[in-house]
Amino acid sequence: MKIISTKQIVVNAGSKDGIKEGQQLEIIDKIGDEPVIDPESGENLGYLNISKGKVIVSRVFPKMSIAEAPSETYSMFDQLTGTFKMPSTTIQSDLNVDPKEITGGLPSPSKDPIRVGDTVIKINE
Repeated sequence: MKIISTKQIVVNAGSKDGIKEGQQLEIIDKIGDEPVIDPESGENLGYLNISKGKVIVSRVFPKMSIAEAPSETYSMFDQLTGTFKMPSTTIQSDLNVDPKEITGGLPSPSKDPIRVGDTVIKINE
């Protein structure tokens, strides 16, 4: 994983792992170092996890994906008319990332013109 900003991360799973654009992912933290064991069967049931945050996949590559903090849309309510005012406002949350681990944003789009021989890729839609 790579932290791009307080709103975007790179996850080390992509289309080859079944990740799709718009898919919601959860970043988890393991509780404790010991697995939960079923007392009757002795089976290892895994670890208890707590959520560190949720992200939504915005771009998918074969072996990695860019995921972003969710956004919420708010509309102001006009008490005089009893209606919601338009336009609404969309605010993207910040992820609770360690600021020391932010490695910079994405490269800017190229201003170079399209040329014969440029690579063309299929967009996952």
